Amino acid sequence: MRKSWIPFAFLLPALGLYAVFFVYPFIFALGLSFQSWNMISPDKTFVGLANYRHLLHDEVFWISLKNSGLYVLLTVPLAMAIGLVLALLVESLWRGKRLYRLIFFLPVVSSIGVISIVWSLMYNPQVGAINVLLRMFGIEGPNWLNDPSMALWALAIVGIWKGFGYNMVLYISGLKSIDRGLYEAASIDGAGRWRQFRNVTLPLLSPVTFFILVMSIISSFQAFATIQIMTKGGPNNATNVLVYQIYQEAFQFFNIGVATASSVILLLIVGLLTVIQLRMSNKMVHYQ
Repeated sequence: MRKSWIPFAFLLPALGLYAVFFVYPFIFALGLSFQSWNMISPDKTFVGLANYRHLLHDEVFWISLKNSGLYVLLTVPLAMAIGLVLALLVESLWRGKRLYRLIFFLPVVSSIGVISIVWSLMYNPQVGAINVLLRMFGIEGPNWLNDPSMALWALAIVGIWKGFGYNMVLYISGLKSIDRGLYEAASIDGAGRWRQFRNVTLPLLSPVTFFILVMSIISSFQAFATIQIMTKGGPNNATNVLVYQIYQEAFQFFNIGVATASSVILLLIVGLLTVIQLRMSNKMVHYQ
């Protein structure tokens, strides 16, 4: 009986840290979502579901929710597709694999603040590198960050550029785990490169693909730094996403109850999407 408690004893420190840094903050935030508090006064007023009702009638909240969904739809599929293509190209090289992996992975480990500033300069409508390049071909580039119809797309490009290197590395690890004998057998059966990719590579990469999908969606819903530095949610809330809306409610308007209610809703959305993806993975993921 004593020995049966030994594994739990080793787990206690980790469980204690998890409770302190995850469980308690979640319970505290959930409680705040039912209260009115400005973070300055020590007094908190219980308001029930008033904060959630406020969000249901808040136009900015619905705009930020729509922008978050659109940002996820723009960044996740493209970053995954580019990562897969680059993984296939890099692994097909005879020389220079490590160099190309390093080059494509650099955006992942680069400072998000520096990246945002550099891309802001590149997006400058007058002297930015992108519009200067377009003018060389006789094309007048848009005002990337100040045009409501273009701003979110511009931020999505930064998100894709920042994320595809991480996806590439994961796909490379997945490609290395595939038995070469499967390709030889497929080749003997007359399968060309495309059929080998469709019938061997893609199915056996499905565990990696679903992992990347889950992590990418969670990461994209948490996008904040690029928006804060490059657009501050503008113009006209065109790039205002849920996390930035939470930041505004908490630290600009001091509506802590509304901010935590938004956080709870974001958690529920991400959690629901994750559960749906995990259910789908049971039917679509192939491990051998």
